[in-house]
Amino acid sequence: MRPIRPNNLTYNQRNMTINQTDNTLTASRDEFNTIIDKALDRKIKSLPDRSMVASLHKDEGERLKDEGMRSSLPSSFIPHPSSLSSQKADREKITKTFRFFNAVASNDHQTLRSIMQTYEPEYVRTLSPQIEGTNSAGGYLVPQEFYADVLFLLNEYGFARKYCAQIQMASNVLNVSTLTCKPSVSWVSEDSIIPASKGTFGRLVLTAQKLAAIYPISNELLMDANVDVYNTILRIFVEVFGQQEDAQVFNGTGSPFTGILNTSGTTLTYLGASSTSGKTHFPDITLDDLINLVQSIGPAQQRGACLFVEQNTLTDLLKKKDSSSRYLWDLATSNDPNINGANGFNGTNLHFHGYPVVSLPNGVMINGYSTATTPSTPFALFGNLQNAGCWLGLRGGMELRVSYDATADSVNAFTNDLQLLRMTERLAFGVGQPGYLAVLSTSAS
Repeated sequence: MRPIRPNNLTYNQRNMTINQTDNTLTASRDEFNTIIDKALDRKIKSLPDRSMVASLHKDEGERLKDEGMRSSLPSSFIPHPSSLSSQKADREKITKTFRFFNAVASNDHQTLRSIMQTYEPEYVRTLSPQIEGTNSAGGYLVPQEFYADVLFLLNEYGFARKYCAQIQMASNVLNVSTLTCKPSVSWVSEDSIIPASKGTFGRLVLTAQKLAAIYPISNELLMDANVDVYNTILRIFVEVFGQQEDAQVFNGTGSPFTGILNTSGTTLTYLGASSTSGKTHFPDITLDDLINLVQSIGPAQQRGACLFVEQNTLTDLLKKKDSSSRYLWDLATSNDPNINGANGFNGTNLHFHGYPVVSLPNGVMINGYSTATTPSTPFALFGNLQNAGCWLGLRGGMELRVSYDATADSVNAFTNDLQLLRMTERLAFGVGQPGYLAVLSTSAS
């Protein structure tokens, strides 16, 4: 058996000396560089959609160190024994993004312009036809790798992008043809005239609108930039952009888009199966209302459909019990009501009569969920958004602009030693076949 070393002793492993009493380490420069390189490798692997980047080679790690981007790595990082075998092209992709934010922090416009020169001409033309950069402020294209991660997370976690049909727009306006009336068919006898019939087509006009967010960040944080800064900024913009996209797609009131719940032509049902049922409160919802919602559209439209409700609505439904204190949701969805339904939940993937239930964050479909009277307010949705032609048009990519002296929300960047990062994108939304969707509303009276 290998002897256990006392905690107050030191020992050598290669050229490193570790004192386990005061938790200190003494090593050569090369040994420290190896530790930091492997720590970067481990952190980068945890970033979203970075499976193609296996690691950073030591020579790239040296460059990051020389540029001052590794000085604030947490001391808790430990060497990772995985292989450092990524190709040079993969390393350059991710280090370009780190160099970009480091140049932003140090107001290094020369480096920023040199990075932009490495972009493909089509990428530059699409995202920003006019780029400006001065001593006090500048506009710079988001590195393609950063933008790719933003899109990945928006598609992964943003409900609008996940369930709608996406289309790239070559200009700020896109016309999409829609089928407003199907052609009819007839049974005819032999040698009889076949009556003519044709479908009727309409046009859905998608007009791109700008979505923007400003994020203040301290100069100290950016100047001490490491991989966590990248992840932090990425998460901030994904959250704010995803929330706004979801709110407009599901419950937009026309500024700038009309959301699904407010689109005319959807199949509308009411709580209590009547517009005069008296059920004008959100908590009045029952499982019978969900059944009416699902069955209000035909079997063809039900294929691949999901039930979209907010978390508050789902919570009220899950809490409903019968006279024997059994949860009604379990009784409605279980194959064996006598043994299932002990706590109201059947795992994380909830279904209602075979249809997936999508629980949206509170505030997406309803401006404010309460027990107050809210007549004629749609708050639940059923359908296949892609088959219903819920188009999310994407115009170009994202652009990041930086200001060192502007004011946002009463905070001045100059006096507070901040930088204001402004991210913008352009997109459009519309519903081509609203009749394929079912919407549940509180009663009018």
